[in-house]
Amino acid sequence: MREVNRPGQAAYTVTMTVRQWQIIDATLDNEVDTAVMNGSPPHEVGLGRSARQTGWEQIAGSEEQWPPDEEMTSITLTGPQWKLVIGSLERWSDIAERAGQSDDAQFGRRIRAVVSAQLPAWPIEDAR
Repeated sequence: MREVNRPGQAAYTVTMTVRQWQIIDATLDNEVDTAVMNGSPPHEVGLGRSARQTGWEQIAGSEEQWPPDEEMTSITLTGPQWKLVIGSLERWSDIAERAGQSDDAQFGRRIRAVVSAQLPAWPIEDAR
């Protein structure tokens, strides 16, 4: 497993289902793709990519098969990575709502609440 705690940045562990992480991963994928298309600074793109990779490494580990969607897992990311997760879930839930995908929007917001409830009060250190 890759070390996620960069010097000066605290790491936080959040417990969720594998399916919830899959939704977070897909949301971060959208966020990173949009950042690349919009010419965002490389550190912002890298933050999203590193959060996705770190999560999958922690879930998959040395397993030959992915765990079932309902299985509980714990993911440890840095504060800036979690801040990106929460912001991305909210942004893409709003987009889903505007597109008439209310169920997807509600699901994203429920995952955001699960994550937020397990993190310390904001603001967690800036992503820069």
